[in-house]
Amino acid sequence: MKLFRLTNNGWVGNFAIINNKVYVLLSDPVTALKLYSEGKEVPLGPEVNVNVDELLNRDYTYRGLRFTRPYDPIEVWGSGIVYEVARSRYTEEDVAMIKGKTIYELVYDAERPEIFFKGTANRCVGHGEPIAVRSDSEWTLPEPELGVVIDSRGKILAYTVSDDVSARDLEAQNPLYLPQSKIYNNSCAMGPFLVTPDEVGNPYDLTISMRIIRGSAVVFEGSISTSKMRRRVEDQIKYLIRDNAVPDGTLLSTGTAVIPPRPITLMHGDVVEISITRLGTQRTPVIKLGK
Repeated sequence: MKLFRLTNNGWVGNFAIINNKVYVLLSDPVTALKLYSEGKEVPLGPEVNVNVDELLNRDYTYRGLRFTRPYDPIEVWGSGIVYEVARSRYTEEDVAMIKGKTIYELVYDAERPEIFFKGTANRCVGHGEPIAVRSDSEWTLPEPELGVVIDSRGKILAYTVSDDVSARDLEAQNPLYLPQSKIYNNSCAMGPFLVTPDEVGNPYDLTISMRIIRGSAVVFEGSISTSKMRRRVEDQIKYLIRDNAVPDGTLLSTGTAVIPPRPITLMHGDVVEISITRLGTQRTPVIKLGK
């Protein structure tokens, strides 16, 4: 089952794709995912004639029906330094050092993963909606990641495409600036779909690809396989919920290894395109806050 949301002038509707047919969803997405995970009937309305591919080509400037974030997570969390290839990335200049190593190298070798609070629904956008560069950042990057939607016990209900947009210059200055690097308006993108585990199959056999498009040119592209994860998703979830009650429908963004090098940075007017096997392609325009 795949879930998605459409919006039009303030109206928001929930939909489900089952056996390539689109139905109106008569419950909120998290309730539907929980019912589905328990083998119970999902409340569906009538089948509708919706051209999903056509709607995926529309963005927030379109005056009509278009995609939006697939649900409203109460909490969004992130994880970092999870891929085998991460160590070389985290030896950049101007990164905070402790006892001769960068803070990232220390986490890479530690048992405890990096887990951080990323935001709430009002800071998140969906497919076709703009992600943002902070007004006080000169080096902001997208971070394409496998997103997992979990219940309060840590059970995976669905997967999605996630973008953990980060002001890398703030993060590099001082580890205490991490919340400001990670949490601000339009700093997280998800969707276009929530896809149930039975449709995804092995989560460690997915390819995550990203392109940054500026005008008609691709200024960066890269990819990674989730098979290269050093810290498994289950381990990340274990630490997230340890002594930390999370609500049903919590979104965890599980880390990246596709990071553009300097001097590449997101600029107003760019488009970020992230694809994950069996989860679809997310396209988001970029805006600079304060412009």
